Amino acid sequence: MSIMDSLFNGKIYPAEQAVSSDPNYVKTNREIEKLMEKLEGKLDNEDYDLVEKVCDLLALVQDIQNKEMFRYGLSLGLRLMREAEELPYLKNH
Repeated sequence: MSIMDSLFNGKIYPAEQAVSSDPNYVKTNREIEKLMEKLEGKLDNEDYDLVEKVCDLLALVQDIQNKEMFRYGLSLGLRLMREAEELPYLKNH
């Protein structure tokens, strides 16, 4: 199956398949979990719900930004390929 077909048919989903291998990613997620647990212990339910709502909105903003960066990166890569194909020394080989 081609990459285009896989994308179209939902077999490739970059947002779920691209997981950071940066050690700071896991470390930072653990720190966030610990801080959220501390806040949950210190805040009443209403205030903690507000914190969770802010976190949800931040995640949504990050998803939107990630989508735009993916689009831009893909577009840039395709433009780079097109430009490289137009180089005179590549046409003869």
